[in-house]
Amino acid sequence: MSDPVTRPPVWLTLPDGQEVRARLHARRWTPAGWRYRVGMPVWSVTADQHVEPVEYTVWVPAGGDEYVRPVEGQDYSAVPVEARAPSHPYLAPPPPGTDLRWAWTIERTRGGAVLHEYGCGRAPADGPELSLDDAVTAYARPSARACGECAAAEVLDRL
Repeated sequence: MSDPVTRPPVWLTLPDGQEVRARLHARRWTPAGWRYRVGMPVWSVTADQHVEPVEYTVWVPAGGDEYVRPVEGQDYSAVPVEARAPSHPYLAPPPPGTDLRWAWTIERTRGGAVLHEYGCGRAPADGPELSLDDAVTAYARPSARACGECAAAEVLDRL
């Protein structure tokens, strides 16, 4: 039904509060924020009244782990990040108090380093703040990778 290499499991919170395992198919940036396309196995009745398993997919807002949460120990780096939606000149301004700095931070790991966009929920709270130049330099190191949960992968891969 799904490929565990490119569609790792996530926890999906349903509207009634139930938590179920689903598969993460893709991520997409929209003017309203990040969306995750998740697939969930369900039963479906065929035209000849047989029951068969199918996967229902839907785009879910990121919601700060309110709707979709990672499963501990899973690697999400291979999940595709779809192209950003075209920008629109009439987008609503960000909410008051939103930090608009374009800064980066680095997380030291056993295998090297992971670069995060400033404010990423996966970034270490005590990580140093890097400028874009510092982040690009750190990302050029062979042992470095970009976080797949924030804009780091999308931006640093392009640079």
